[in-house]
Amino acid sequence: MEYKRGFIGIVLLVMLFVLPLISAEIIVDSQPAAVYNLGDIVTVPITIKSAADIAGNFQMDLICEGKQLNFYKNGISLSSGEEKKIESSLILSKAIIGNLKGTCRIKALIGTQYSLTNDFEISSSITIRGNLSKTDFNPEENILIKGEAVKKTGNSVNGFIELSVLNGNSTVLTQRGTVNNGFFSVNITLPKDIKAGNYLLRLKANEEDLSGDTTNIGSLDQGIYVNQVPTSLEIIFENSSIEPGTNLKVKAMLYDQTGIKIDSLAFLTIKKENNKIQDQIELSTEEFREFPVEYNEAPAVWKVVAASNKLTSEATFKILEKENVSIEIINKTVLITNTGNVPYNKTVLVKIGGETITIDVYLKVDQSQKWVLTAPDGKYDVQVINEGKITGASIALTGETVDVKKISANLGNLVKFPVVWIFVLLILGFVAFIFFKKGYQKSFIGYISPNSQKRGQEKSMEIHTVNPKSARAELELSIKGDKQEVSMITLKIKNILSLKNSKESGAQEILEKIKQIAEDQKAATYKNDDSIFFIFAPARTKTFKNEFTALKVAQKIKEALTEQNKLFKQKIDFGISLNSGEIIAKQEPDCFKFMGMGNLMMLSKKTAAIAENDILMTEKITEKVRTSVKTERVSKGGVDAYLIKEIKNPEDHQKFLKGFMKRMEKD
Repeated sequence: MEYKRGFIGIVLLVMLFVLPLISAEIIVDSQPAAVYNLGDIVTVPITIKSAADIAGNFQMDLICEGKQLNFYKNGISLSSGEEKKIESSLILSKAIIGNLKGTCRIKALIGTQYSLTNDFEISSSITIRGNLSKTDFNPEENILIKGEAVKKTGNSVNGFIELSVLNGNSTVLTQRGTVNNGFFSVNITLPKDIKAGNYLLRLKANEEDLSGDTTNIGSLDQGIYVNQVPTSLEIIFENSSIEPGTNLKVKAMLYDQTGIKIDSLAFLTIKKENNKIQDQIELSTEEFREFPVEYNEAPAVWKVVAASNKLTSEATFKILEKENVSIEIINKTVLITNTGNVPYNKTVLVKIGGETITIDVYLKVDQSQKWVLTAPDGKYDVQVINEGKITGASIALTGETVDVKKISANLGNLVKFPVVWIFVLLILGFVAFIFFKKGYQKSFIGYISPNSQKRGQEKSMEIHTVNPKSARAELELSIKGDKQEVSMITLKIKNILSLKNSKESGAQEILEKIKQIAEDQKAATYKNDDSIFFIFAPARTKTFKNEFTALKVAQKIKEALTEQNKLFKQKIDFGISLNSGEIIAKQEPDCFKFMGMGNLMMLSKKTAAIAENDILMTEKITEKVRTSVKTERVSKGGVDAYLIKEIKNPEDHQKFLKGFMKRMEKD
């Protein structure tokens, strides 16, 4: 073993003295560029000068980020003083350099002699510059992006472009295109049912080598927002079959492209069977609104038309048949009234004591019929049985036999008001007696004193001004009629006594004008002391929504009185209130009879009393017109009200709604 080691040492020593030392200078003739992209070619010209005879291997290595790769190697033999030029090229492909990138140098060496180039960068990046005109888009809208893509070296890209729509980590859709000489144009169409919200647009450009491997790559991100677009409008009934005398509950639902609900406003129109508009209202979507159906409304199929955000929808509901009567036992009579919405044709049982009598009843809608009860003198338990319902009373009857007889219409009127007829006959008798005794003309014409004439004029002025026969309203403490929700204007003239005695107030003329303003809008007029009530009732206006009409009329009344006070020395001290509530009403040929329910009349008067030459609204009506007025809360004298600061112009609606209304009227 020691012999072998000694032999190897001798051989190495001999070679050291025998082989000449390699002595050469390696010169880099041209430094590499500062930046290269994958796919580029790096050319490094080298000059080798020898100071002595040399022979050996010359090689060139690529060194990047501490990693080294030999890409050129060749044998070389030079005589002393001889030089040789070598021009090597390095193709920056993945097949040759693998994953080497970043800051690099090239090392040229022969023997122990070497030389290094300057640092340069090998990059795979592409810079994308795209042009996006906006960032908000609707479903089904096309997104077009034009731009350019350049490599890190500044050279144009020839490759591919990919446009993707991303939602978080998921890709919604992708579209590919090409990049030619650095320019690209790519577009993508958003799906019809894409969900509203924020999305990311991502552009990716890349180049590929001959083997199809990706070389250079770059991306550009841009945030966009997809709008929530109304796509469907639905009408929903709580019950599509309505019994007369109840309320229809209906709402409109607006949905976007993915079926998600949208909060918005909708315009509802209720149409009767003959396409006549019954009611119209603007309300929030998802909000149920109640529409009263009168107890005597005929069976029919009505239509609801909804409009919102340029969408319209129709749906129908059915008013059911209702065969019904009310039965009352009054003194010795049975009053049967048809309270249904179809003719009533059935048999009713009447029990008087131990005997049962059947009567055939045929009544048209709202028609009444009286039946008189007779029996041998005495007190009887009377029962009227109709479809299992029993109406009973204990009454005293007279007659020869137990019987039930229908009363004719004329006889019924006499029976209904016997005391009135007796009183009328007495009056007529008294008049006849006076006429024949003293003379008709003397007793009833006589002469008119100045004072009585003046009083008559005042009374005439009041009646003509606020109680015209065409729209006269009468307050009844007990009335049989329809329950209706009304809007009411109350005008309180606080200095009415001084106005009557003044010739400089112009009160008569302005009150006549105010009356005309209200009458033109189908209001009924009722006067009580110093207060005038203008009642906007469905029975007269033929619509259930009267609050906006009342609001406009109240404003006109205020303007008229304000202008009057500017012209006359004697000022009119007034207050106006707007209220909403329920009444029992009945429209008769010569007047409108009504009975206020709850505190409607009292609250209206109190609110008008605290208004100082202005309009105050109660809370109930304020809720109905809140979208059209700006108000300020007022509390005075224990009354909470709202002062009108501004009335918005109801004509300022969207063009779509205007067009929709015109179409409704044409229909």
